[in-house]
Amino acid sequence: MTRIAVFTDSHGDTEPMMAVIREQKPDMVLHLGDYARDAEELCRAFPALDIRYVRGNCDYGSDAPEVLTPVVDRVRIFMTHGHRYQVKFTLYSLAGAASFSGAQLALFGHTHESEFRRVGDVSLFNPGAAGAGGHRWGLVTVEGEKFQCQILEL
Repeated sequence: MTRIAVFTDSHGDTEPMMAVIREQKPDMVLHLGDYARDAEELCRAFPALDIRYVRGNCDYGSDAPEVLTPVVDRVRIFMTHGHRYQVKFTLYSLAGAASFSGAQLALFGHTHESEFRRVGDVSLFNPGAAGAGGHRWGLVTVEGEKFQCQILEL
């Protein structure tokens, strides 16, 4: 089983994420943007940990990609911040892009609101903002081709 800590919209508040990593000891960390530099700080603090991140709408000048599609066990994950898919208004564009990429799970942020739902053949998961007053994170556990998503408090 692979345990993945998912953070988004940390907005400069790195210490709670670091505490989660130290306490939970995840196998992987995925950061969904706003601020990509926070993910870079996590990379420096935990150099042996598999940390992947994308840029969000507040990541001016970042060379991080807008989308990554890692495969964990047999689950393809579509990870993005969400602003390019208008997630504040609809999730259909995100679901379509994730489905087209072959993903079973799409991770996104941007709205600062926690959400987990299925649209078509894709599960969509937003753990909610880690910073900016949100204080939430997501735990995704993957085993084979099955996965579970939990929304947790920092």
